[in-house]
Amino acid sequence: MKKLDEIMELMTDEMDEFKKGLLQLQKLSNELHNRSIPITTEVLEKQLNFFFQKQEKREALTAEAFKTIDQKLKKAYLLPKSLGILFGSLLILLVTLIGYLTFLVVESEKGEDSSYSITKGESGIFNNYLEEKPKIKADYEKWLHNQNSP
Repeated sequence: MKKLDEIMELMTDEMDEFKKGLLQLQKLSNELHNRSIPITTEVLEKQLNFFFQKQEKREALTAEAFKTIDQKLKKAYLLPKSLGILFGSLLILLVTLIGYLTFLVVESEKGEDSSYSITKGESGIFNNYLEEKPKIKADYEKWLHNQNSP
């Protein structure tokens, strides 16, 4: 029994301490519920303002970078200048060559007309000569016949 009394006494002590703990916990809980915690958005607003300022700076930097890229693209050439100069030179050379060849064709046609008239006139003189000299005419015809036959 003695042991049972001791156990009972320990249990009552424990229960008293448990009650004290519960009362203290209830007291703290009531204090927490009664306290008013002010809900303010000042900190959140400050952080948002800071973020927006940072974002505006980034946007300004990217807009400036895009502007410089756009200016560079406007100044850029699709083909290098040296290639343009080479193409222009070749074009001038070709136009000059075509003009010169056209001039040669026109001059050669004029020359053919005049050489044809000279040949026609000379052939008349040659025919008269062959008519005057029948022996030479016979030799000439023989030579022509030998020339034409293979």
